[in-house]
Amino acid sequence: DAVKAAPEVDTATKSGEGIKFKHFTAHDETHTCSADEHATPFNSQIRGVNLGGWMVLEPWITPSLFYQFLGKDEEHTGMDQFSFCEALGPEEGNKQLRRHWETWVTEEIIKELKDSGAVNSLRLPVGDWMYKPYGPYIGCTDGALDYVDKVLDW
Repeated sequence: DAVKAAPEVDTATKSGEGIKFKHFTAHDETHTCSADEHATPFNSQIRGVNLGGWMVLEPWITPSLFYQFLGKDEEHTGMDQFSFCEALGPEEGNKQLRRHWETWVTEEIIKELKDSGAVNSLRLPVGDWMYKPYGPYIGCTDGALDYVDKVLDW
């Protein structure tokens, strides 16, 4: 087997305006490229943030809501939003969820993301139970859509 030679690399010149290559200019300080017809569409694409763990609980994102179940038997343990509501019941579950919704994502956070210029979209996971509650979600998730409306207004 013959060893293939490495492909020839275009020589680059470094200036205060980035590292100029044959087909683009690399900007180390921002980790971006310019003067590249293939990269230009990316600059106007979606650059988003996921608001996970806010409206749909996930223990690995919001473990503090689930610490209260440590040491309890399986019947009284919340492992996801369904079992969270089931274990706590509608009144206590809704009380804890409202406190979480009020503090996990705030208008200030959304404003910071917007003002950063790095984010132009948000991904907000929602559960079907928010629209038509069923099972343990009845009463437990009351008010969820009000918080969704808030974030959309911010």
